[in-house]
Amino acid sequence: MIIVVTEAGTVDLTERDDFKNFKIAVAKKDASAEFIAGALKGMATPEPDGKTAWVSAAALKQGQPADWIASFDKMVESVRRFGWVRDDGTVRAHIERA
Repeated sequence: MIIVVTEAGTVDLTERDDFKNFKIAVAKKDASAEFIAGALKGMATPEPDGKTAWVSAAALKQGQPADWIASFDKMVESVRRFGWVRDDGTVRAHIERA
């Protein structure tokens, strides 16, 4: 699943059924940290180094069908032991820039 930050600063969820690939892809070349943080507001909070972000599991699950949520929860549990899940329900994702 890829959270895409578009060149316009909107967010789109692509490859939503790929539960083995979880990342944020920024489409805009030379996007500033402020641009990325603004686009992700309410969904994810980037780390100061700009390499990862903490994504709200609740925000991603909103409006999704029960079977999708079950698959997402399974993915989250599989990375918990590596420290990629916080107690507040956020999941760590790599940020890839165009």
